[in-house]
Amino acid sequence: ATGLPQIRFEAMVAGGGRGIMAEKIISAGIPYFEIKGFQRDVNIFKDILAFFEILSLLFKTKPDVVHVSSAKAGGVAGASILIYKLLTFNFQLSTVFTAHGWAFNEPRPKWQTALIKFFSKLTCLFYDKIICVSEYDYKTALKNKIAPLKKLVIIHNGIKPEDYNFLPKEKARRALEIPLGSFLVGSIGEFTKNKGQKFLIKAAKNQFLISNYQFLIIGFGENKEKLKSLIQNYNLRDKVFLIDNLPEATKYLKAFDIFVLPSLKEGLPYVLLEAGLAGLPIIATNVGGVSEIVESGKNGLLVSPANPNELAGAINKLIKNPELRGELARGARQKIIRDFSFEKMLGQTINLYNF
Repeated sequence: ATGLPQIRFEAMVAGGGRGIMAEKIISAGIPYFEIKGFQRDVNIFKDILAFFEILSLLFKTKPDVVHVSSAKAGGVAGASILIYKLLTFNFQLSTVFTAHGWAFNEPRPKWQTALIKFFSKLTCLFYDKIICVSEYDYKTALKNKIAPLKKLVIIHNGIKPEDYNFLPKEKARRALEIPLGSFLVGSIGEFTKNKGQKFLIKAAKNQFLISNYQFLIIGFGENKEKLKSLIQNYNLRDKVFLIDNLPEATKYLKAFDIFVLPSLKEGLPYVLLEAGLAGLPIIATNVGGVSEIVESGKNGLLVSPANPNELAGAINKLIKNPELRGELARGARQKIIRDFSFEKMLGQTINLYNF
């Protein structure tokens, strides 16, 4: 929204809560409407409230384009959009949905996967175009007949280097209370099952080529206590540390010597783009669209998901080879700047707004 040319667009944003993202939108001078019924978990009463809040907002603002992100918002907002079109006969309204990874790609019981596929197909019926943030998501959408080919388009996530003000390594370490002389393996992500942090903790049990190593996992979420228990059970309290709810966590990226993304499921993760931009060597699991960012051996290392021994081996490989770390870090930064620019993403997205 902040990147849209004001001469052509008058942007407005609706979302749940008043978090950091909402404050950034407001500070940019963009009207922000809080949808009080929006929440991550399914709650029929809250979802109905959100449906009517969005419907009311559509009548109030009379948009020419509606662009929705996230699966939960996609379903609720899509239903509101359909009713709005029927009540106003405004079938010229352009609608776009961005799927940041498909939930049916997550490890689940078969009945849950089937149910999620059904609701994904239903959600996509509400929209003119479906943006897949990776080629992987595009192919799985086609394979599972989530939406017809004419609706689907690939637009990779993009970032603006000038938006990032990474702290220098020494300053970041002091702020995080990490000794300057330690070798720091770091990760940033929500504390959820899909992010696979437990496998990074299990990897930390392995023997490493140096003794002054530490692991730092920054995030927030439902699995925090489970991860803390795992660290304690493995007697890793002096080696593995969690930081919860750190504002602007990515500005501390340069504190890390290696960045690790141990996810079980991804779309096209922004945090990998940010780690690459920060000039870090990357180790990531080969899931979702990760391989569209990381070319193993060229600008990072790819490992199998849920395999702590393989992950530990990749960490050891980079510990013993500083030249390789530098080579991979330079390759990652070059690829991010070349292939994942915000301007490219914005231009491709604007082209979908048919009005």
